[in-house]
Amino acid sequence: MKKTTLRNWFFTLSMAFLPMLSGSAIAEQKTTGGFQFQYAAKFVCGANRPGTSLAHNLFRPGTYATTVNVHNPNGRSVRLRKKIALVNQFTPQVPGQISKFMEDKLAGDQALGVSCDEIAKFEIAEPPTHGIVDGFLVIESTKRLDVIAVYTAGGSGGTVETGDDSSARVQSIAVEHVRERKIVK
Repeated sequence: MKKTTLRNWFFTLSMAFLPMLSGSAIAEQKTTGGFQFQYAAKFVCGANRPGTSLAHNLFRPGTYATTVNVHNPNGRSVRLRKKIALVNQFTPQVPGQISKFMEDKLAGDQALGVSCDEIAKFEIAEPPTHGIVDGFLVIESTKRLDVIAVYTAGGSGGTVETGDDSSARVQSIAVEHVRERKIVK
């Protein structure tokens, strides 16, 4: 008889607290929009050409490009949102601009890439005026993702070596896995 009473007491107690627990989970989903994971990928896009309007003192002379690849390894679709946080071009110790989020969706096993061309489409109040755009692509998602950044550079000394078809040649490439962090609100 005591076991039954104790079991009933635990059941009653758990049923009393269940709405509070699920209510806090619902409240957390409302504040985060269900986005639980965040990735911050460094990007550098553009050119530094000494003696031109593209001259810049933060990077060595050359041409820089970044592509961030995002893969959904889950069996279900994932909602994600992206924004950029720029480094201030003229005074890097002063925080730069932050764009609004752009929402996206990836079905299971799909991938997308965010290149310099897409980064240029983010809405910011004052677009950079010089040849280099420098900052972070911030991605938030409802499930874990694979996020890889690919960095290329060419044209040391301010010149761009070109191939037979006049396209710029890559002189260095780096691939980096972007670490995930859990969003805590």
